[in-house]
Amino acid sequence: MPDEGITVLGAGLVPVTPDVLVARFGAEVTAESVQAALDRCSSALAKMNGVLKAAEIAAKDRQTAGARVYQAYDGNGSPRGWTASQQLTARLRDLGTAGDLISSVIGAAGDAARLHDLSFTVDDPAEARNAARDLAYADAKAKAERYAHLAGRRLGPVEAIRESDGGGSSPMPGGARMMAFGGAAPPVEAGELEISASVEVRWGLLS
Repeated sequence: MPDEGITVLGAGLVPVTPDVLVARFGAEVTAESVQAALDRCSSALAKMNGVLKAAEIAAKDRQTAGARVYQAYDGNGSPRGWTASQQLTARLRDLGTAGDLISSVIGAAGDAARLHDLSFTVDDPAEARNAARDLAYADAKAKAERYAHLAGRRLGPVEAIRESDGGGSSPMPGGARMMAFGGAAPPVEAGELEISASVEVRWGLLS
């Protein structure tokens, strides 16, 4: 007798309030020589990092990366020196002061400062992720029971469970975002994120 069963996909979404703002800063300087560009870029980034340290942002929440040096050109395509850039990522856990802190970090490096990206996340998503898994399994089971009923059968034991790729967090429409700003401290609106889970479950079928 051929193997009989039913395989369905289930999905679960759990809304959560972000509690961490990830800010990706940078410093970029153009100078007449590679060394001068590197020195000035490093100095600018050190000032930005110094503001974060003074605000008691822990070392584990600060990371430098993405150092680059490349030839710079003017509008006519002629070389005009060298550009050095580097990035500094910070995880800001006090959303109430994040806007002011971002402005202070940018101000510390002046025209060399860059703000590449802002995003929200959840420091510990484990509980929400497990809740999303519960919803995903319940969704899969409800679908399987419905299909079995339509086929005039009953669900048998679970034969296989596979968590599908793609689980994670994403902004809800109109949710987590950082408002644009120019000079003044940017207002922070944490909004909501969705923690998602997806599962594939196979049940046997009984008569």
